[in-house]
Amino acid sequence: ENVCSFVEQAARFWFETGVSEQVEAFRQGLNEFVPVDSLSAFRPAELRQMFCGEDRIDWEESSLLARLRPAGGLTDRSPLFGFLVAAMVEMNQDERSRFLDFVSSCPRLPPGGMANFRLDVFPDLGSSRRSMPRSRACANQLY
Repeated sequence: ENVCSFVEQAARFWFETGVSEQVEAFRQGLNEFVPVDSLSAFRPAELRQMFCGEDRIDWEESSLLARLRPAGGLTDRSPLFGFLVAAMVEMNQDERSRFLDFVSSCPRLPPGGMANFRLDVFPDLGSSRRSMPRSRACANQLY
């Protein structure tokens, strides 16, 4: 009996009373940019896609070649660049999500998918063969 009461009260606190002020502040802030009432025209899935990006990460070699930009001496014919594209094609959804999170700080493709994604790929000239890749997520750059 106490357990059920505790679970009910905890859930009410976590999802209602405990966050109600934060939710209201978020709503007011959002309303300064977009009338919140206008968002009711969209289904929750549409809002999630607009604000969070694509649920599924779809890419193939041709879309990667179109959206990945070799830079810093790399070309689309560089073996290193080709290895990267081949590895990305073979990634499963979870690996693609983790890769995107590493290079962009977001585990999803932006709204519109690959058409709105770009990644600059640079050789890491100061690294050894054993060094790990690094990124500048704010600029969508991979080294």
